[in-house]
Amino acid sequence: MSPDQKDIFWKEAELLAEAKILLGQLSEDGCVEKARYAQLAAAYEKLLKQSSKLTRLSDLDEKRLNGIMDRLSRYVSPPLRKKIVAGQERVELNKTRRVKLSIFYSDIIDFSAHSANMEGEALSIILNSYLCAMTDIVNHFKGTLDKYIGDAIMVFFGDPDFTDDTDHAIRCVQMALKMREKMAELQEDWFRLGYSDPLHIRMGISTGYVSVGNFGSDERMDYTIIGSPVNLASRLETAAGADQILISHDTWGLVKNHFRCSEARKLKLKGFAKAQLAYEVYGLADETQNREVVIEDKEKGLLIRYDKSKISPEEVAKLIF
Repeated sequence: MSPDQKDIFWKEAELLAEAKILLGQLSEDGCVEKARYAQLAAAYEKLLKQSSKLTRLSDLDEKRLNGIMDRLSRYVSPPLRKKIVAGQERVELNKTRRVKLSIFYSDIIDFSAHSANMEGEALSIILNSYLCAMTDIVNHFKGTLDKYIGDAIMVFFGDPDFTDDTDHAIRCVQMALKMREKMAELQEDWFRLGYSDPLHIRMGISTGYVSVGNFGSDERMDYTIIGSPVNLASRLETAAGADQILISHDTWGLVKNHFRCSEARKLKLKGFAKAQLAYEVYGLADETQNREVVIEDKEKGLLIRYDKSKISPEEVAKLIF
């Protein structure tokens, strides 16, 4: 048998064959020639040492490989990493799919202006604490983190793990609400660190058909999405105000029974010929307590009923007086 034809256990197989031959050569009284037995035992001892060494090297290589995989996994979202490791995702170009996803964009308003007044160390602390907290929320709601773009975050729901369109949209909006809530906590942490200027985020969400797959070159590629809904989510995020969540009409159609939203607004967005319908998300649909305020003056024939989550008392006062 040539070396190329031998498997990893060819030495063991040869020794076993020799042992069987030696067994067949036993004399009637059961004795074996001492020299032959000693030769076989020495060969087995040598093989055992080699096998032990190979096992230790294999264990060491496995630990190194696991360490490398762990570090590399930080550059890939958990859902995609799981699919690649399981062999379910082919890492190749020109293989895209047309799927319906919910897409999320967010960024910190005027972060460049804020960062100009920060020392490098403070900037790193704030940005990294923000991105770490937001990424934990993305993973909690099982979104696919597409990329960081400075302080901006892009996430999508529906690939590589598909459930249904409504579930994708609901989880996406839930994630956005949780991010807004977390941002308020981070403000307090940053204030205690000595940074008093408040930072605010804005968020945009859209739902629609996009192309998803690997884009780039043979040496460097990104698993990402392209299409009009991606641009719409980005434009809605840009149009949002401080701590606002704006969603597209398609997203609203899927989540309107689960969240409190504003009336439709027509927005003229860059890159879109027609005005787009957008809705602001206020909170969960069951958060109705203590939202409605009634002002009544029977003598003056005045009755005003308003939702304090949508309009402030100061704005109401301006309308009355």
